[in-house]
Amino acid sequence: MKKLSKLQVLGIFATLGFLLYGNTLTHNFALDDAIVITENDFTKKGFSGIWDQLSNDQFVGFYGEKKELVAGGRYRPLSMVVYNIQHALAGESPFVGHLVNVLFYILNGILLFKILDRILPQFEGFLKGVSFPLLVSLLWFFHPIHTEVVANIKGLDEIMAFCLQLSTVWFVLNYIETKKGKDLLLIILLFFLGLLAKENTITWLAVIPLILHFFTNHSIKKALPAYGALLTAAIIWAAIRYQIVGGGIKSVADNIMNDPFLEATNTEKYATIMLTLGKYLQLLVFPHPLTYDYYPKHIPIVGWGNKMVLLSILAYLFLAIIVAWGFFKKNMLSFAILLFIVTLSIASNIAFVIGAFMNERFVYVSSLGFSLILGFGIFKLLEKTKISKGIIWTALILIFGLYSFKTISRNRVWESNLTLATHDANISVNGAKSNVMAGGILTENAMKITNPSEKQAMLKEGIVYLKRALNSYPGYIDALVLMGNAEWELSKDINQALPFYYRILAINPYHQNTIQNLYIIVEQSKNADDKITAYQTLLQYNSNEMKAYLNLGRTFGREKNDLKNAQLYLERALQIAPNNYEVLSNLGTLYGLSQNYSAAIDVLIKAAELKPTIAKIQIDLGLSYYYLGRMELAKASFDKAVQLDQSINRSQFPV
Repeated sequence: MKKLSKLQVLGIFATLGFLLYGNTLTHNFALDDAIVITENDFTKKGFSGIWDQLSNDQFVGFYGEKKELVAGGRYRPLSMVVYNIQHALAGESPFVGHLVNVLFYILNGILLFKILDRILPQFEGFLKGVSFPLLVSLLWFFHPIHTEVVANIKGLDEIMAFCLQLSTVWFVLNYIETKKGKDLLLIILLFFLGLLAKENTITWLAVIPLILHFFTNHSIKKALPAYGALLTAAIIWAAIRYQIVGGGIKSVADNIMNDPFLEATNTEKYATIMLTLGKYLQLLVFPHPLTYDYYPKHIPIVGWGNKMVLLSILAYLFLAIIVAWGFFKKNMLSFAILLFIVTLSIASNIAFVIGAFMNERFVYVSSLGFSLILGFGIFKLLEKTKISKGIIWTALILIFGLYSFKTISRNRVWESNLTLATHDANISVNGAKSNVMAGGILTENAMKITNPSEKQAMLKEGIVYLKRALNSYPGYIDALVLMGNAEWELSKDINQALPFYYRILAINPYHQNTIQNLYIIVEQSKNADDKITAYQTLLQYNSNEMKAYLNLGRTFGREKNDLKNAQLYLERALQIAPNNYEVLSNLGTLYGLSQNYSAAIDVLIKAAELKPTIAKIQIDLGLSYYYLGRMELAKASFDKAVQLDQSINRSQFPV
C-alpha cells in the first residue's frame, strides 16, 4: 500500500478537523474558561503574567489564593502560558482560543497517525487506500467523546499534553534505533513539557515501555537510557511541582461537589468507582447522551449489589483475561486494553479522589485504546470472514457519519454557558452542578430584562432548575444563595427569600456572600418588624455579626421609635467594633435623643477622630455641648461644621 505523503496527511486531518469542530469558532467562553481565562488575573496580565502562571497553582490567578478544591493541587502552567500569549496578542478573544484548540487537535490527529503508522502493522489489501494505522487514527479523531476537550477552550491542557506525549514516543523510538544523544535531550524536554501541560502525562512512564514491548524487538537494556531520560524529566518536574503546590495527597474541600464520595462508605465508594469505570466503556461504545455534569447526583452512590456495577466487574474481568492471555504473545488487543486502563488510572478515583466521579475529558487519551480495538476488529472481521468489503465500507460510513453528527451537534451545546447548562441539566436531571448553573444564569439574565412578564417567566424557569439542584443536594450553598436571590427578585418578599439564606447560615454561619445578600434585601423592606425578625434570626446563627446589631439599633430607633432597644443593640455593636464610625455616630445621635449628652460627647469625639471632615458629627457635638452648658465648646463645634460645609447656615445654631 502506497504511503501517504506529509501533505496528504495534513490535508486529511486539517479538512476533517475543521469539518468536525469548525462550528466552535463562533462560540463564546464557557464553563471553566472563567477560571483559566476570563476571570483569571494572571491571564489578563498578558506577557507580564507568564511568570505568575509558572510559579503558582493553576487556580491562584482566579481565587487569589491557593484553593484545595481538588486533591493534590493543579500545576498545569503550559496551557496557562498559551492563554497569556493569546491575551497579549488578541485580547480576550474566544475565537482565538477555539481556533488554537482546533489547530492543536488537528496536530493530535497527525502525530497520532505518524506514531501508529510507525509501530502498527499495515494489514495491507483489505480496505483499499485505508491502512490500519489510518483507520485507527480516524476512529479516534472522529469520536464524539472528545467534544468536551476541543469545544471547551480550557481543554487545551489535554490536547497539548497528548501532542507532547506522542512526540516523546517518537523520539524514544528514534533513540533506540539510532542511539543519538540529541534524542535523549529531546525526550527529556518533550516529556517535561508534557508534564507541565497536564499531570496525567506521568502515566506514559508505563505506556512507553508497553509500546516498546508490544511493537518492537528491542531489549530492556537497549532502552534503559531512554527510560532514564523519561525519569529525569519526571524528577525535575516533580521537584518544581513540589515547590509550587507542595507534596502528598491532601483532603479536598468538605462538600460533595468537590468530594463526591464524602457521604459514602468505603464499600460504596469503590462500588461507585466501578460503576463509573463501566460508564466509560458504555460511552466509548455508544457515546450518547453526553454531558459535562457527572457530578452528584447524576452519578448515584451505589453498592456492590447494583446490577450495573456487577456488569462493569464482568466487563473488566473479561478485559483482564484478554490482557493476561495476550501480554507475552504481544497481542494488540492486550496492548489496547492496557493503554486504556493505564492512561485512565490517574483519573479513576482509585488512588485518590480527584473531585468528580468522572468526566468525558478523562478518556481523551484513553479512547485510543477503544479505537485500536474497534479498528483491529474491523480488519480481523474482513480477514476471518467472507463479509464483503461493501458491507464493511457501509458500516464504516455509518460509524463515521454518526460520529460526525454527534460531534457537530454536541459542539453546538458548548456555544455558551447558557446553552451548555440548560441542555445538560435536562440530561443530568439529578445533577446539582448543571442545574445550579442553569438556574444561576437564568436568574442573572432575568435581572437585565425590563419587561415584567418576561422577567418573571425567566425567573420562574431559573427557579425550576434551582429546585432540582436542591432536591439532589439540599445543602448545596451555591444553589441556596441563588434560590434566595431568585425568590426575592420574583416576589420582593423577604419572607420568601430569607429561609434559603437561613439554611446556608445553619451550615456556615460566616458565609459572607449570604450575609451581604441578606443585608441588601432586608434593607429594601418597608416593614420594620420583618427587618427586626431578619436581623435577630441572623444573630441566632452568628452572634458576633456587628452590622446586624447596628441595623437593629437603627431600625428600633428610626422606624419603631424604641430608644431603649435601639441603645441596647447599638451598644452591643460598639462592644464588637469599638472604632466603627457608623456605630459611634448612630450612638451619638441616640444618646442625644435620650438626653444623655455626656455619653453622646464621648462617642462623637471618637467618631470625629475617625472622620474629621464630616460636618454632621460637629453639629451633633455642638448640640451636646450646648445642652450641657459648655458654650465655648459648642460654638467651636458649630464653627468647625460651617468650615467643613459652607452650605450650612451658621445662624441656625443657638450660639
